[in-house]
Amino acid sequence: MTIEGQKTVRDKRSVTKAGDRDEEESVANKKTLELCFIVVVGLFVAAAFISALSYDLVSARTPLFIMVPLLILIGGHVIRVKTASRNIDVVSILLLVVRGENPNFNIVAGFVGWMVLLLALITVAGHYVGIAALMFILLRIVSKEKMLLSLAITTGVTLMIFILFELGFDIELYRGAIYRIWAGDADY
Repeated sequence: MTIEGQKTVRDKRSVTKAGDRDEEESVANKKTLELCFIVVVGLFVAAAFISALSYDLVSARTPLFIMVPLLILIGGHVIRVKTASRNIDVVSILLLVVRGENPNFNIVAGFVGWMVLLLALITVAGHYVGIAALMFILLRIVSKEKMLLSLAITTGVTLMIFILFELGFDIELYRGAIYRIWAGDADY
């Protein structure tokens, strides 16, 4: 083999090692984020479980029957992920997440942020206004679509949701806290 051939083989090996290292780092990041996510979900389910213990037995039966197996599954999943990621330095990866240097987490955090905004809009203004407002924000501001197109899509989809739920299934979607306060409903 010539010297150039040996150099090419050596270069390919170094590229392969760098690619393997990047892939291992990506897997480690995903396993760490998965572990953190499942722990947070587990904490929320545990809090709901503790809250359900204070209900009357008739009311608490369904949540308890759902949450006990769910807590067992979450515990099993935590153990599975922890054993699969034994050699991963969780603390250093979490520090990258806190500093905003993990692109996977940044994408997920952005999506979760939009969903939290949707939940807040629905809580305050109701399903129709909340969905329409978020659609318009995403179309007009984020995607920078033309005003007419943004309004047409937002109006059309909101109208389809109204027809489907209100007229088709006869299901009244949540109207929002503002509507309920104006309607004189003290229990919103």
